[in-house]
Amino acid sequence: MGNLLVIVDMVNGFINFGALADKNINKITPNIINLIKFAKNKDYKIVAFKDSHSKDDKEFEVFPAHCLKGTPESELIPELKRYEGQFDYVIEKNTTNGFITKEFYNLIKTNKFDNVVVCGCCTDICVLNFVESYLKHIKKFGVNTKIYVVENACYTFDGKNHDAQEYHNSSLSEMKNLGARIIRYFGNEKQNIK
Repeated sequence: MGNLLVIVDMVNGFINFGALADKNINKITPNIINLIKFAKNKDYKIVAFKDSHSKDDKEFEVFPAHCLKGTPESELIPELKRYEGQFDYVIEKNTTNGFITKEFYNLIKTNKFDNVVVCGCCTDICVLNFVESYLKHIKKFGVNTKIYVVENACYTFDGKNHDAQEYHNSSLSEMKNLGARIIRYFGNEKQNIK
C-alpha cells in the first residue's frame, strides 16, 4: 500500500487566460507547491490531471470552449510546470471527471493506496466529480483507502450566479457527507495526514 497526491486541473485555462479562467484560483498555488514537497518527502506518488479537449468536444455544449489540446490553456500553470518532471503521472482528460480516465483507472487497478490527498480546481466540478467517483469505487469494492480533500488547496471560479466561496464551501460539505476527510494544509506544522 502507498499514498497518492492528486492535483486536479491547475492549468492556464482555468487560472491565467481563456473563457473559464479566474486568477483568484491562483491563491491556492503556494499550498499546492507545499503539498508537492510534502508528498515527495513522504514518498507519495503524484498525479496531475490536465484538462485537454478536442475542438468538437461534447463538453462545449455546456461550457464555453476551453483548454484545447496542444494549446497553452491545457498546460500546467508556470508555478507548477517546473515540478511536472517530478510527477509520476500526468494525465490529460477531456472530461470533468479524471477518475474515469483509462490512465487513472489503470493506476488504481495496479496500485493500492492507503491515503489519497486531493487538491486543485474546481472544487465544485472536477474535484467534486473525482472525489465522488473515487468514494463510490471504495464502497463498491471494499477498498481500504482514505480520501482527504485539502480545503485551502482547492478553489473554484467566480462568475454570474456562481459565487466562488459559496460553491467551494458547499462542495466541501458535500464531499464530507460522502465520506471524504476535509483538512487544511498547515505547512511545516504537524500534518493530519500520514
